[in-house]
Amino acid sequence: MALLAIFRFLAGDNRHTQPPGLLPDQAERWGQRKGKLMARFELGLWNAWLLSLPFLLLMTFMVGLKKDLIKRMSDMTGYTAREKFFTVSASISPYLFIVATIWVPLISLPSLLLCGLLTYFLGLALCAASLQVIIKTPPGELFTAGPYRFSRNPMYVSATIVFMGICLATGNLILSCYLALAVWLQHFMILAEERICEEKFGWVFEDYLIKVPRYLFIV
Repeated sequence: MALLAIFRFLAGDNRHTQPPGLLPDQAERWGQRKGKLMARFELGLWNAWLLSLPFLLLMTFMVGLKKDLIKRMSDMTGYTAREKFFTVSASISPYLFIVATIWVPLISLPSLLLCGLLTYFLGLALCAASLQVIIKTPPGELFTAGPYRFSRNPMYVSATIVFMGICLATGNLILSCYLALAVWLQHFMILAEERICEEKFGWVFEDYLIKVPRYLFIV
């Protein structure tokens, strides 16, 4: 179904292209309406939920392969009240983003839609690879294989890339602003996780901190 939606857009099923033969005042009203697309919300079949759903199903399937994974990922033992606030807020924010995509139409500009899709699938692939490492690593051990050789937090990076792809594929400014807020919350959650890991793994994690960036490349 998602591919069908993509083909409809790329094939020129453009519901927001200015119709031919409009009078000047009609063209102006159409331009104003088109400008509102950047912050447009409406229920529809060809909305961004078509992209959110595969991501959600992937996460559910991979997490379901290991019963104790949710418990491991949600453990906040040793967190301060402030760290718990950011962790809970950051953990909830992706689900609110996914729910919001039910009302966000995919953009009708083929170039931006294609750019968004490429970004989305890149994030999806990185997410699957990261989850595989998490599932295969025995409890109590540090994640250092696969994408964790290049990023200390590839799971969060991949989810951000997926959501960035969705924002591009919709061209929705409000959704993009919400993503920026979610990433900000996520940063403080990651700082809390790193503090706990440093206490738990000691010099092993400190060495890992030196060798591998928090996010990607030099960051």
